[in-house]
Amino acid sequence: MKEVLLSKKKWQLQFCLAFFLFLLICILQTWTNLDIDFQRLWYNESTRKWWLTPEEFEATRWLWYGGAKKAISIFAGVCAFILFLSFFVQKVKIWRKGMVLLLLSLLFVPLLVGAGKKIANVYCPNQVVEFNGTYEQHRIFELLGEDKAAYRHARCFPAGHCSGGYALMMLFFALPYPRYRYLGLLIGLTIGSLMGGYQIVRGEHFLFDTLATICFAWMINLIIVYFVEKFRHILKLEDSPALMDFSH
Repeated sequence: MKEVLLSKKKWQLQFCLAFFLFLLICILQTWTNLDIDFQRLWYNESTRKWWLTPEEFEATRWLWYGGAKKAISIFAGVCAFILFLSFFVQKVKIWRKGMVLLLLSLLFVPLLVGAGKKIANVYCPNQVVEFNGTYEQHRIFELLGEDKAAYRHARCFPAGHCSGGYALMMLFFALPYPRYRYLGLLIGLTIGSLMGGYQIVRGEHFLFDTLATICFAWMINLIIVYFVEKFRHILKLEDSPALMDFSH
Protein backbone atom coordinates (compact mmCIF):
# COMPACT_ATOMS: atom_id res chain seq x y z
CA MET A 1 0.00 0.00 0.00
CA LYS A 2 1.42 3.35 -1.02
CA GLU A 3 2.02 5.97 1.65
CA VAL A 4 -0.56 8.74 1.96
CA LEU A 5 0.59 11.73 3.97
CA LEU A 6 -2.78 13.33 4.66
CA SER A 7 -6.25 12.01 5.14
CA LYS A 8 -9.02 14.52 4.58
CA LYS A 9 -9.40 14.90 8.35
CA LYS A 10 -5.67 15.47 8.86
CA TRP A 11 -5.69 18.07 6.08
CA GLN A 12 -8.60 19.87 7.76
CA LEU A 13 -6.86 19.69 11.14
CA GLN A 14 -3.65 21.18 9.76
CA PHE A 15 -5.50 23.94 7.91
CA CYS A 16 -7.56 24.85 10.99
CA LEU A 17 -4.42 24.88 13.14
CA ALA A 18 -2.59 27.19 10.72
CA PHE A 19 -5.63 29.48 10.54
CA PHE A 20 -6.00 29.51 14.34
CA LEU A 21 -2.32 30.46 14.76
CA PHE A 22 -2.70 33.22 12.16
CA LEU A 23 -5.78 34.53 13.98
CA LEU A 24 -3.89 34.39 17.29
CA ILE A 25 -1.07 36.45 15.77
CA CYS A 26 -3.60 39.05 14.60
CA ILE A 27 -5.14 39.18 18.08
CA LEU A 28 -1.75 39.56 19.78
CA GLN A 29 -0.76 42.26 17.26
CA THR A 30 -3.97 44.17 17.98
CA TRP A 31 -4.23 43.94 21.77
CA THR A 32 -0.64 43.54 23.00
CA ASN A 33 2.70 45.30 22.53
CA LEU A 34 4.68 42.08 22.21
CA ASP A 35 5.88 42.90 18.70
CA ILE A 36 6.97 46.41 19.77
CA ASP A 37 8.77 45.04 22.84
CA PHE A 38 10.53 42.34 20.82
CA GLN A 39 11.61 44.90 18.24
CA ARG A 40 13.26 47.04 20.92
CA LEU A 41 15.88 44.30 21.27
CA TRP A 42 17.25 45.32 17.88
CA TYR A 43 17.03 49.11 18.26
CA ASN A 44 19.54 51.40 19.99
CA GLU A 45 17.61 54.30 21.54
CA SER A 46 20.70 56.46 22.02
CA THR A 47 22.03 56.20 18.47
CA ARG A 48 18.60 55.68 16.87
CA LYS A 49 20.06 52.88 14.78
CA TRP A 50 19.05 49.29 14.23
CA TRP A 51 21.22 46.30 15.04
CA LEU A 52 21.90 46.01 11.31
CA THR A 53 22.75 49.55 10.24
CA PRO A 54 22.08 50.94 6.74
CA GLU A 55 25.80 50.72 6.03
CA GLU A 56 25.91 47.06 7.03
CA PHE A 57 22.79 46.42 4.98
CA GLU A 58 24.44 47.83 1.86
CA ALA A 59 27.44 45.57 2.49
CA THR A 60 25.35 42.43 2.95
CA ARG A 61 22.27 42.95 0.78
CA TRP A 62 23.91 41.16 -2.14
CA LEU A 63 23.65 37.94 -0.11
CA TRP A 64 20.66 38.22 2.22
CA TYR A 65 18.39 40.44 0.15
CA GLY A 66 19.01 40.44 -3.59
CA GLY A 67 21.06 37.27 -3.51
CA ALA A 68 18.43 35.29 -1.61
CA LYS A 69 15.72 36.35 -4.06
CA LYS A 70 17.90 35.45 -7.04
CA ALA A 71 18.74 32.05 -5.54
CA ILE A 72 15.04 31.25 -5.10
CA SER A 73 14.35 32.41 -8.68
CA ILE A 74 17.14 30.17 -9.97
CA PHE A 75 15.72 27.28 -7.93
CA ALA A 76 12.30 27.88 -9.50
CA GLY A 77 13.95 27.76 -12.93
CA VAL A 78 15.59 24.43 -12.05
CA CYS A 79 12.22 23.09 -10.93
CA ALA A 80 10.65 24.16 -14.22
CA PHE A 81 13.42 22.42 -16.16
CA ILE A 82 13.02 19.19 -14.16
CA LEU A 83 9.27 19.34 -14.74
CA PHE A 84 9.87 19.66 -18.48
CA LEU A 85 12.29 16.71 -18.45
CA SER A 86 9.80 14.56 -16.54
CA PHE A 87 7.62 14.31 -19.66
CA PHE A 88 10.49 12.82 -21.67
CA VAL A 89 12.82 11.04 -19.25
CA GLN A 90 11.33 8.09 -17.36
CA LYS A 91 13.74 8.33 -14.42
CA VAL A 92 12.77 11.96 -13.82
CA LYS A 93 9.03 11.25 -13.83
CA ILE A 94 9.06 10.58 -10.08
CA TRP A 95 9.83 14.30 -9.55
CA ARG A 96 6.96 15.63 -11.68
CA LYS A 97 4.37 16.15 -8.96
CA GLY A 98 6.96 17.66 -6.63
CA MET A 99 8.01 20.21 -9.22
CA VAL A 100 4.37 21.17 -9.85
CA LEU A 101 3.85 21.66 -6.12
CA LEU A 102 7.01 23.72 -5.68
CA LEU A 103 6.36 25.95 -8.68
CA LEU A 104 2.81 26.66 -7.56
CA SER A 105 4.00 27.43 -4.04
CA LEU A 106 6.79 29.74 -5.24
CA LEU A 107 4.19 31.56 -7.35
CA PHE A 108 1.21 31.83 -5.03
CA VAL A 109 2.79 32.27 -1.60
CA PRO A 110 4.59 35.56 -2.46
CA LEU A 111 1.63 36.67 -4.60
CA LEU A 112 -0.99 36.16 -1.89
CA VAL A 113 1.26 37.50 0.87
CA GLY A 114 1.67 40.64 -1.22
CA ALA A 115 -2.10 40.92 -1.54
CA GLY A 116 -2.46 40.47 2.21
CA LYS A 117 -0.27 43.51 2.85
CA LYS A 118 -2.82 45.73 1.14
CA ILE A 119 -5.58 44.44 3.39
CA ALA A 120 -3.78 44.53 6.76
CA ASN A 121 -2.27 48.04 6.38
CA VAL A 122 0.38 47.65 9.08
CA TYR A 123 3.44 49.90 9.23
CA CYS A 124 7.03 48.67 9.46
CA PRO A 125 9.07 49.26 12.63
CA ASN A 126 11.16 52.01 11.06
CA GLN A 127 7.97 53.86 10.11
CA VAL A 128 6.40 54.10 13.58
CA VAL A 129 6.98 56.73 16.26
CA GLU A 130 8.36 54.20 18.76
CA PHE A 131 11.39 53.84 16.51
CA ASN A 132 11.83 57.42 15.34
CA GLY A 133 9.28 57.11 12.54
CA THR A 134 6.37 59.37 11.69
CA TYR A 135 3.32 57.08 11.93
CA GLU A 136 1.26 55.61 14.74
CA GLN A 137 1.26 51.82 14.51
CA HIS A 138 -1.90 50.27 13.14
CA ARG A 139 -3.64 47.42 14.86
CA ILE A 140 -5.15 44.95 12.42
CA PHE A 141 -8.62 44.67 13.89
CA GLU A 142 -8.84 48.40 14.61
CA LEU A 143 -8.90 49.22 10.91
CA LEU A 144 -11.84 47.03 9.99
CA GLY A 145 -14.42 49.11 8.12
CA GLU A 146 -12.14 52.13 7.70
CA ASP A 147 -11.06 53.76 4.44
CA LYS A 148 -7.71 52.08 3.91
CA ALA A 149 -6.78 54.12 0.85
CA ALA A 150 -5.12 56.59 3.22
CA TYR A 151 -2.76 53.87 4.47
CA ARG A 152 -1.06 53.03 1.19
CA HIS A 153 2.39 53.28 2.81
CA ALA A 154 1.54 50.62 5.41
CA ARG A 155 2.62 47.40 3.73
CA CYS A 156 4.41 45.26 6.30
CA PHE A 157 1.99 42.57 7.43
CA PRO A 158 2.57 39.80 6.53
CA ALA A 159 6.27 39.92 5.66
CA GLY A 160 7.00 39.68 1.95
CA HIS A 161 10.77 39.21 1.68
CA CYS A 162 10.74 35.89 3.52
CA SER A 163 7.67 34.56 1.67
CA GLY A 164 9.77 32.91 -1.03
CA GLY A 165 11.81 31.15 1.64
CA TYR A 166 8.77 29.89 3.51
CA ALA A 167 7.23 28.74 0.23
CA LEU A 168 9.99 26.12 0.27
CA MET A 169 8.21 24.40 3.15
CA MET A 170 6.42 22.72 0.25
CA LEU A 171 9.53 20.51 0.02
CA PHE A 172 7.83 18.40 2.70
CA PHE A 173 5.20 17.37 0.16
CA ALA A 174 7.35 17.70 -2.95
CA LEU A 175 10.21 15.35 -2.17
CA PRO A 176 9.38 11.87 -3.53
CA TYR A 177 11.47 10.13 -0.84
CA PRO A 178 9.64 10.05 2.53
CA ARG A 179 12.78 9.94 4.68
CA TYR A 180 13.87 13.37 3.40
CA ARG A 181 10.52 15.16 3.83
CA TYR A 182 11.19 16.58 7.29
CA LEU A 183 14.59 17.71 6.10
CA GLY A 184 12.82 19.55 3.27
CA LEU A 185 10.47 21.20 5.77
CA LEU A 186 13.45 22.23 7.90
CA ILE A 187 15.17 23.73 4.85
CA GLY A 188 12.11 25.86 4.06
CA LEU A 189 11.71 27.02 7.67
CA THR A 190 15.42 27.80 7.97
CA ILE A 191 15.71 29.79 4.74
CA GLY A 192 12.50 31.70 5.43
CA SER A 193 13.54 32.46 9.02
CA LEU A 194 16.98 33.68 7.98
CA MET A 195 15.41 35.98 5.40
CA GLY A 196 12.75 37.13 7.86
CA GLY A 197 15.24 37.62 10.70
CA TYR A 198 17.44 39.73 8.42
CA GLN A 199 14.54 42.12 7.89
CA ILE A 200 13.68 42.21 11.61
CA VAL A 201 17.15 43.26 12.77
CA ARG A 202 17.24 46.13 10.26
CA GLY A 203 13.83 47.45 11.28
CA GLU A 204 11.92 46.44 8.18
CA HIS A 205 9.55 43.96 9.83
CA PHE A 206 8.09 43.00 13.17
CA LEU A 207 8.26 39.45 14.48
CA PHE A 208 4.51 39.02 14.02
CA ASP A 209 4.84 39.99 10.34
CA THR A 210 7.19 37.05 9.82
CA LEU A 211 5.18 34.59 11.93
CA ALA A 212 2.07 35.52 9.94
CA THR A 213 3.92 34.65 6.73
CA ILE A 214 4.69 31.17 8.06
CA CYS A 215 0.98 30.59 8.69
CA PHE A 216 0.06 32.07 5.31
CA ALA A 217 2.55 29.82 3.51
CA TRP A 218 1.32 26.79 5.46
CA MET A 219 -2.32 27.40 4.52
CA ILE A 220 -1.54 28.22 0.89
CA ASN A 221 0.60 25.09 0.52
CA LEU A 222 -2.17 22.93 1.96
CA ILE A 223 -4.64 24.41 -0.53
CA ILE A 224 -2.20 23.77 -3.39
CA VAL A 225 -1.74 20.14 -2.30
CA TYR A 226 -5.51 19.71 -2.11
CA PHE A 227 -6.16 20.95 -5.64
CA VAL A 228 -3.16 19.21 -7.20
CA GLU A 229 -4.38 15.93 -5.72
CA LYS A 230 -7.96 16.66 -6.74
CA PHE A 231 -6.98 17.26 -10.36
CA ARG A 232 -4.00 14.90 -10.58
CA HIS A 233 -5.42 13.13 -13.65
CA ILE A 234 -5.81 16.38 -15.57
CA LEU A 235 -2.24 17.31 -14.60
CA LYS A 236 -1.05 13.85 -15.71
CA LEU A 237 0.12 12.95 -12.22
CA GLU A 238 -1.90 9.78 -11.93
CA ASP A 239 1.23 7.60 -11.69
CA SER A 240 2.60 9.60 -8.75
CA PRO A 241 1.98 8.35 -5.20
CA ALA A 242 -1.04 10.10 -3.69
CA LEU A 243 -0.43 12.65 -0.95
CA MET A 244 -4.03 12.81 0.19
CA ASP A 245 -6.78 10.31 0.82
CA PHE A 246 -10.14 11.99 0.20
CA SER A 247 -12.12 9.04 1.48
CA HIS A 248 -11.23 9.50 5.17
